[in-house]
Amino acid sequence: MRSILEKFNTLFVGLAIISCAGPQNNASISVDELSTMIENMQEGDTLCVRGFCVDVCNSGTSHITLAGEDTTQMVAAVAARSLGSFAEDLKYQYVTVNSILHEQKVDRAFLDNWEYRLDESLKGPNGNPEAVAMLKVQIEALRDSIDARFARNGKEYWSNYTLEVFSYEADK
Repeated sequence: MRSILEKFNTLFVGLAIISCAGPQNNASISVDELSTMIENMQEGDTLCVRGFCVDVCNSGTSHITLAGEDTTQMVAAVAARSLGSFAEDLKYQYVTVNSILHEQKVDRAFLDNWEYRLDESLKGPNGNPEAVAMLKVQIEALRDSIDARFARNGKEYWSNYTLEVFSYEADK
Protein backbone atom coordinates (compact mmCIF):
# COMPACT_ATOMS: atom_id res chain seq x y z
CA MET A 1 0.00 0.00 0.00
CA ARG A 2 1.47 3.32 -1.11
CA SER A 3 1.52 6.20 1.29
CA ILE A 4 -0.52 9.33 0.62
CA LEU A 5 2.71 11.26 0.06
CA GLU A 6 3.86 8.80 -2.63
CA LYS A 7 0.47 9.10 -4.35
CA PHE A 8 0.66 12.91 -4.17
CA ASN A 9 4.20 12.89 -5.63
CA THR A 10 3.07 10.64 -8.48
CA LEU A 11 0.10 12.91 -9.14
CA PHE A 12 2.30 16.03 -8.97
CA VAL A 13 4.84 14.62 -11.45
CA GLY A 14 2.00 13.57 -13.76
CA LEU A 15 0.43 17.02 -13.64
CA ALA A 16 3.81 18.65 -14.19
CA ILE A 17 4.40 16.53 -17.29
CA ILE A 18 0.93 17.35 -18.61
CA SER A 19 1.50 21.06 -17.96
CA CYS A 20 4.73 20.93 -19.99
CA ALA A 21 3.44 18.71 -22.75
CA GLY A 22 -0.20 19.72 -22.87
CA PRO A 23 -1.79 21.65 -25.70
CA GLN A 24 -1.88 24.92 -23.76
CA ASN A 25 1.92 25.00 -23.37
CA ASN A 26 3.64 22.64 -25.77
CA ALA A 27 6.90 24.56 -26.19
CA SER A 28 9.95 24.41 -24.03
CA ILE A 29 12.23 27.32 -23.33
CA SER A 30 15.88 27.30 -24.30
CA VAL A 31 18.75 27.58 -21.84
CA ASP A 32 19.36 31.06 -23.28
CA GLU A 33 15.74 32.09 -22.59
CA LEU A 34 15.96 30.59 -19.11
CA SER A 35 19.03 32.67 -18.32
CA THR A 36 17.20 35.90 -19.18
CA MET A 37 14.05 34.99 -17.23
CA ILE A 38 15.42 33.06 -14.27
CA GLU A 39 15.63 35.97 -11.81
CA ASN A 40 11.86 36.42 -12.12
CA MET A 41 11.09 32.75 -11.48
CA GLN A 42 10.39 31.09 -8.15
CA GLU A 43 11.87 28.11 -6.36
CA GLY A 44 9.67 25.13 -7.24
CA ASP A 45 8.51 26.39 -10.66
CA THR A 46 7.99 23.55 -13.13
CA LEU A 47 9.92 24.13 -16.35
CA CYS A 48 10.52 22.46 -19.70
CA VAL A 49 14.02 23.45 -20.79
CA ARG A 50 15.91 22.53 -23.97
CA GLY A 51 19.67 22.70 -24.24
CA PHE A 52 22.76 21.04 -25.65
CA CYS A 53 24.10 18.37 -23.27
CA VAL A 54 27.82 19.01 -22.81
CA ASP A 55 28.35 16.61 -19.92
CA VAL A 56 26.81 13.53 -18.31
CA CYS A 57 27.95 12.46 -14.85
CA ASN A 58 26.50 9.36 -13.23
CA SER A 59 28.91 9.05 -10.31
CA GLY A 60 27.30 10.20 -7.10
CA THR A 61 24.25 12.29 -7.93
CA SER A 62 23.45 11.85 -11.61
CA HIS A 63 23.46 15.13 -13.50
CA ILE A 64 23.89 16.67 -16.92
CA THR A 65 25.04 20.11 -17.96
CA LEU A 66 22.93 21.87 -20.58
CA ALA A 67 24.35 24.73 -22.64
CA GLY A 68 22.57 27.36 -24.65
CA GLU A 69 23.37 28.60 -28.13
CA ASP A 70 25.40 31.19 -26.23
CA THR A 71 27.80 28.65 -24.74
CA THR A 72 28.47 30.88 -21.73
CA GLN A 73 24.89 30.11 -20.60
CA MET A 74 24.70 26.75 -18.81
CA VAL A 75 22.51 25.08 -16.24
CA ALA A 76 23.02 21.95 -14.16
CA ALA A 77 20.19 19.43 -14.38
CA VAL A 78 20.11 16.84 -11.59
CA ALA A 79 18.18 13.58 -11.88
CA ALA A 80 15.27 13.35 -9.46
CA ARG A 81 15.27 10.29 -7.26
CA SER A 82 12.34 8.88 -9.24
CA LEU A 83 14.36 9.21 -12.47
CA GLY A 84 17.51 7.58 -11.14
CA SER A 85 20.15 8.49 -13.71
CA PHE A 86 20.71 9.87 -17.18
CA ALA A 87 21.63 7.82 -20.25
CA GLU A 88 25.32 8.18 -21.09
CA ASP A 89 24.54 8.70 -24.78
CA LEU A 90 22.89 12.09 -24.09
CA LYS A 91 26.27 13.81 -24.32
CA TYR A 92 26.52 16.04 -27.41
CA GLN A 93 22.78 15.92 -28.11
CA TYR A 94 19.97 18.41 -27.65
CA VAL A 95 17.85 17.38 -24.68
CA THR A 96 14.53 18.66 -23.33
CA VAL A 97 14.09 18.21 -19.60
CA ASN A 98 10.90 18.44 -17.56
CA SER A 99 12.06 19.78 -14.25
CA ILE A 100 11.58 21.72 -11.06
CA LEU A 101 13.66 24.86 -10.45
CA HIS A 102 15.81 24.97 -7.32
CA GLU A 103 17.70 27.99 -6.04
CA GLN A 104 20.61 28.09 -3.62
CA LYS A 105 21.08 31.59 -2.21
CA VAL A 106 24.36 33.09 -1.05
CA ASP A 107 24.02 36.28 0.97
CA ARG A 108 26.49 38.74 2.51
CA ALA A 109 26.28 37.08 5.94
CA PHE A 110 27.38 33.77 4.41
CA LEU A 111 30.29 35.49 2.64
CA ASP A 112 31.31 37.33 5.83
CA ASN A 113 31.31 34.05 7.77
CA TRP A 114 33.27 32.29 5.03
CA GLU A 115 35.88 35.07 5.00
CA TYR A 116 36.13 34.95 8.82
CA ARG A 117 36.72 31.18 8.72
CA LEU A 118 39.40 31.64 6.06
CA ASP A 119 41.17 34.24 8.20
CA GLU A 120 40.99 31.90 11.20
CA SER A 121 42.50 29.07 9.14
CA LEU A 122 45.64 31.18 8.66
CA LYS A 123 46.22 31.32 12.43
CA GLY A 124 46.98 27.60 12.62
CA PRO A 125 50.11 25.77 11.50
CA ASN A 126 48.43 24.41 8.36
CA GLY A 127 47.15 27.70 6.96
CA ASN A 128 47.50 28.15 3.21
CA PRO A 129 47.83 31.86 2.37
CA GLU A 130 47.79 31.28 -1.40
CA ALA A 131 44.53 29.30 -1.26
CA VAL A 132 42.96 31.84 1.10
CA ALA A 133 43.94 34.70 -1.21
CA MET A 134 42.40 32.90 -4.20
CA LEU A 135 39.17 32.22 -2.31
CA LYS A 136 38.97 35.84 -1.14
CA VAL A 137 39.07 36.94 -4.79
CA GLN A 138 36.08 34.65 -5.42
CA ILE A 139 34.29 36.07 -2.37
CA GLU A 140 34.84 39.60 -3.64
CA ALA A 141 33.48 38.61 -7.08
CA LEU A 142 30.35 37.21 -5.38
CA ARG A 143 29.94 40.45 -3.42
CA ASP A 144 30.20 42.38 -6.72
CA SER A 145 27.53 40.08 -8.21
CA ILE A 146 25.27 40.72 -5.23
CA ASP A 147 25.75 44.48 -5.65
CA ALA A 148 24.90 44.27 -9.35
CA ARG A 149 21.82 42.15 -8.70
CA PHE A 150 20.65 44.52 -5.96
CA ALA A 151 20.95 47.41 -8.42
CA ARG A 152 18.92 45.45 -11.02
CA ASN A 153 16.09 44.10 -8.91
CA GLY A 154 16.60 44.77 -5.20
CA LYS A 155 17.61 41.19 -4.32
CA GLU A 156 20.54 41.12 -1.89
CA TYR A 157 21.90 37.67 -2.64
CA TRP A 158 23.59 35.68 -5.39
CA SER A 159 21.80 32.60 -6.69
CA ASN A 160 22.94 29.27 -8.01
CA TYR A 161 20.12 27.59 -9.95
CA THR A 162 19.69 23.90 -10.71
CA LEU A 163 16.96 21.88 -12.37
CA GLU A 164 15.63 18.72 -10.72
CA VAL A 165 14.70 16.55 -13.70
CA PHE A 166 11.80 14.10 -13.49
CA SER A 167 11.74 13.23 -17.22
CA TYR A 168 13.72 14.04 -20.33
CA GLU A 169 13.89 13.37 -24.04
CA ALA A 170 16.77 13.67 -26.47
CA ASP A 171 16.15 15.05 -29.95
CA LYS A 172 15.92 12.33 -32.55
